[in-house]
Amino acid sequence: MASKHNLISRLTRIVELFQLHGSSGLSFDELNNKLKNAFVDEDHSVSLRTFQRDLKDIESSLKIKIIFDKVKKKYLLVQDELQNTSKNTQLFTLESLKMLHIAQDVSANNFILIDERKATGLENYNCIKDAICSKKHLEFNYQKFDQYKSDRRKLMPLALKESKKRWYVVGFEIKNGSKIPALKTFALDRMYDCEATTEFILKDTIDVHKHFARFMGVTTKPLEGFSEKVTVILETSIEYGKYFSTLPIHPSQKTEIENGKTIITLQLIPTMELVSEILSHNHQIKVIQPKELIHIIKKTLSQNLKQYN
Repeated sequence: MASKHNLISRLTRIVELFQLHGSSGLSFDELNNKLKNAFVDEDHSVSLRTFQRDLKDIESSLKIKIIFDKVKKKYLLVQDELQNTSKNTQLFTLESLKMLHIAQDVSANNFILIDERKATGLENYNCIKDAICSKKHLEFNYQKFDQYKSDRRKLMPLALKESKKRWYVVGFEIKNGSKIPALKTFALDRMYDCEATTEFILKDTIDVHKHFARFMGVTTKPLEGFSEKVTVILETSIEYGKYFSTLPIHPSQKTEIENGKTIITLQLIPTMELVSEILSHNHQIKVIQPKELIHIIKKTLSQNLKQYN
């Protein structure tokens, strides 16, 4: 019987292969040859019966359906299935399986180099999940990086959000017995002694996904002078623009080539998180509009330079 490690490797590789071949699909023999040559140390080819069992596992765990096309006589990834379910969920699950595969390789090989992992706060996940699903207040100690002591906080938790390898809980904070109207985020790695307490009723409905779609990352405090979404236009070289094709700044991002440059267009409310992202690319990227954002970028750069005078 194949080990769990080998099973995870095979299932993720099967999905990858069908994603790569798209509408052309793969016959069972073609797939098996690719599986046979996919791993240096072992032959991962399978019997037809095992492959059909793999397809059931992929559909149940990843919600990705692969079927046999009688006309083409090949197996195909069902694109409609991908569109009708959450692509983010599928991608997250697939990435998790790949990371588990890599983690198992790390313990057996010395050719994989990874950064030392820091605390993420995910030990609080089950408590926070219970509070969100049960609509219970979440109480916890919270210590900001610029504070020496933690203080007790109370939250009506609505969602968990990941950004730049950090996890956050999103909700309405309760202060002096009253709900603060603005959504707040709290980093899980700064939370201690979490507990789900009393139930709450949220009278006002809010779409957390739409709320964060207006911003970059988790920062939702607009820059001075901004309150609504605006068109942000950035310019970079064609070569450097390829970086943003693989790692977009924001889901609204659109890119095009004009006069030998890559033009990046975003639709969002500018925050300091956007400013930090722009400045992190140094001279490689330039803000074209809006003028108010250009002014803030210049002011920030000027303040940085003053530190070295």
